Amino acid sequence: MPLNIGGHYRYCRGRMRGTSVQFIMKSQESQPIHPHSSHDWSAEACEESSIHGMPYVARRDLHWTERVFWVIMVVASAYYAISSCLNQWERFRDNPIVYEYEYLFALRNFTFLGVTLCTNYESDEQVDQILNQTWGVNSSADPTKAAYYAEFLRVLNRLKYTTLDKLKPFENDTSLDNLPYLDILLKLQEKVLPPKNHVLLAPIITEVGLCQTTSQLTRFGNPYGKIEDLNVTAVRQCGFFSECQIMHKPFNSIMTHVFLYLHDVHEMMLPHDLRTVTFDAKVKSSYVLKLLVHSISADTEVRNLPVAYRKCRYNDENNLEYYSPYYPSLCRLECRIKWALSLCNCKPYFYVAAPNAPICNISGMLCLARSKWLEKPCDCFPLCRENTYNIIEEDEQSGGDQNYVGEQFERTMIIKMGLPKMGMKRRVVFSTDQLIMSFGGAIGLFLGASFMTIYGLIYLSLNFLATNIGLEE
Repeated sequence: MPLNIGGHYRYCRGRMRGTSVQFIMKSQESQPIHPHSSHDWSAEACEESSIHGMPYVARRDLHWTERVFWVIMVVASAYYAISSCLNQWERFRDNPIVYEYEYLFALRNFTFLGVTLCTNYESDEQVDQILNQTWGVNSSADPTKAAYYAEFLRVLNRLKYTTLDKLKPFENDTSLDNLPYLDILLKLQEKVLPPKNHVLLAPIITEVGLCQTTSQLTRFGNPYGKIEDLNVTAVRQCGFFSECQIMHKPFNSIMTHVFLYLHDVHEMMLPHDLRTVTFDAKVKSSYVLKLLVHSISADTEVRNLPVAYRKCRYNDENNLEYYSPYYPSLCRLECRIKWALSLCNCKPYFYVAAPNAPICNISGMLCLARSKWLEKPCDCFPLCRENTYNIIEEDEQSGGDQNYVGEQFERTMIIKMGLPKMGMKRRVVFSTDQLIMSFGGAIGLFLGASFMTIYGLIYLSLNFLATNIGLEE
């Protein structure tokens, strides 16, 4: 009867007495065995492991029901340990951050908000001039053709990213393709555009047409065909003990319908976006608007979390191809550009970024409208530190748009920004090191294992591989 002298030698040595020892010696002399040929690695793993119950599984002196009991206990403990680790992982992945209130009064300064003014103004003089320069049409000599092209110019001047289908009456007219649309808009609104050396507002092309803005991202909406910064007012800092407001008389007292968009000064204006406040300033009214800042800050530990788990980005964590640094508005614009290129192989004229991409003609913009290109969701994370705004007070001074009699009154817009006493703060409640400690706690509670246990099992596995490879050779 061959004797196993591997994993059970120490156990057998303690059990045997008298003639049993002589029997072992005779067996060894009569039948020599390779020292590793019958080594019971599973028994050694059970005996050397610090996992609760594993040594009892390997003990041959116990009744088989006891060993089965310990196997069940080890399996159950492993199940609950793994389940607890998975729960902690899901918590780390889905909710590692909480929001808490922080006191802000007199502790922080805030940048003054950005202002974007938009209008659809065009003069008959500018329309006639463009008709003559672009198509060689004279309104008095050919009134029918002049009316047709003048209607196209008015549609173009009011075209938005959501109303591209209004170009349908001009779909089959090839004379409207490959036109310098931005140059046409600049000529149409020449009388309401600020001079190039103006220090407050700069012209910018947006998804709702040609506008004027104080945004610091004018290079990405430069209507003059270059991706470079325009002359615009510098960023202002507002404190709790300083009056933070701006006064502007829009469009050189020309009575035109004004749409006001208020947003972060470092962002591009995005219509229908939660971070952009839209206000209808009508035609002849003057306004005093007061806005309140809503601040969201972040602990320094937030940056240590992966972006996918904290669900926000910092400015220097840019993942965009056409824009830099990272801002949610730029991410949204890039998303729409790429989706437009994938659907119709062109981008609308109001996107300055991606200068090498082809510009859509009338057919291309109608292709986008029919493809419902705006329905694609864009996966754009907010900034980890950001400011949003809402209007809390509105004071209108007007005799009415239709019956206004104060023609000598110069329309003025005054925007005041109120600073918050309390703000929101992103705080990490479950960091990476806490995740590791929770794993160790769960495994230690249910299995009694530790890092050294894992090291021992790895060492035993490598020893097993080395021994078996040596035997085969």
